Amino acid sequence: MTTKILGEEGFKWFIGVVEDRDDPEKRGRVRVRVYNLHDENKANAPTESLPWATVILPPISASLKQVGISATGLAVGSTVLGFFLDGREANIPVIFGSIPGIGDIPQLASDQPLINKEQIGPEPPSAFAAKFPYNKVVRTESGHVFEVDDTPNAQRIHNYHRSGTYEEINVDGRRVTKVVGDDFEIVVKDKTLFVQGNINIEARGSISVTSPQSVTITTPTVQINGQLKVSGSITTPSSITATGPITGAGIGLSTHTHTGVQGGPSSTGGPSG
Repeated sequence: MTTKILGEEGFKWFIGVVEDRDDPEKRGRVRVRVYNLHDENKANAPTESLPWATVILPPISASLKQVGISATGLAVGSTVLGFFLDGREANIPVIFGSIPGIGDIPQLASDQPLINKEQIGPEPPSAFAAKFPYNKVVRTESGHVFEVDDTPNAQRIHNYHRSGTYEEINVDGRRVTKVVGDDFEIVVKDKTLFVQGNINIEARGSISVTSPQSVTITTPTVQINGQLKVSGSITTPSSITATGPITGAGIGLSTHTHTGVQGGPSSTGGPSG
């Protein structure tokens, strides 16, 4: 620098293409081949000779003590706009941002629903109805997608994992969550679930409920469509009513007979089937 004072070196801006993002300091810096400055022939100006460029982040990022947004969004091949802190000496590049070309914008932002979801069970179809330019889309290199869609009358939020797991909230506030792998929900303290309507639970496999203390069900009626097997005892302060036969130890409650029946005060024998 000629003056050694930032801001007095003149303003020299540039457009270039990212060639390296493997920053040894892991700060999100990239190496950029600047148009009309660095030789296009890598034999004359190898990538390793290009200076590391610092990326400016938006003011919503503190960029302080690991608080904020990581500066790791650029990819090799990204076209960027920046300037040199040292002016014409062009050794301290800083990047303002990236410049998308034709075909570089995620197509989900331009009315094209490119995520194919195989519907399972009661899963409803996607609520995607985006219109350009209302859908704000972030798509990563591996295929993760985050959408905040402000399309009039079709507003929604959509988070999608490349495996197919997703969560989508439509314009009416309906939320659809789908997990294509195992799902774990851990609650360290208490949990309260309030549903103003009905709850339907369907499992193609078995259902197991375990509690080291007790399970309480409070409702006017419990209906079980199928066989009921109880491995412990049953205690009730009320009556038990059955419309069919009740059998215990092979003996029917309503159909058994007694042996040794005699007149008078004598007792009968034990029941028999």
